[in-house]
Amino acid sequence: MRKKNVLYYLLLVLGWTLVLFYLSSMSFSEQTIRPYLQMLITENQLEVVFSKINIPFLNSEISVENLGAYGFLEYLFRKGAHLFFYSILGYVISRYFMSSLGYKKGRIFVFSMFTLLIISMLDEYLQYLQMERSGQWADVWLNCIGGVKGVLTGLVAGYNQKRRRQSIEKAQTRL
Repeated sequence: MRKKNVLYYLLLVLGWTLVLFYLSSMSFSEQTIRPYLQMLITENQLEVVFSKINIPFLNSEISVENLGAYGFLEYLFRKGAHLFFYSILGYVISRYFMSSLGYKKGRIFVFSMFTLLIISMLDEYLQYLQMERSGQWADVWLNCIGGVKGVLTGLVAGYNQKRRRQSIEKAQTRL
């Protein structure tokens, strides 16, 4: 059963990484959500909601004033996507290492974070190679923040699964 889990999680890690790399290889115009936003809501409605929000990022300020309402919402969506996609990746990577190494929290965390960092750097490099995109070191760290959440969730899920299995085994030995 353990080898089956190792292979299962390894395939999930590879598959999710390929999805990330595919998305990174797409141009900005292929990925933009602005046409969908324009169908759903007017820019004026978005300005009312987001006009007072300013986000310092690197050496600039991200705001409705600088990017327009659609651009600002798309920026938030893209950064949220970094957190989401890398949280999922962190989860499956931690479950892979848990299934292959056993429940050794420290090793699992270190190996998972190292793997996430490497994948994140490759992902941003792929974006750097695209003409309409820019790979940024700040996004590597954003990816890692999402990854930490996923790794911790994976560790907790694995711990709960281990405890549940142990309590079932204990109950069966009493019978």
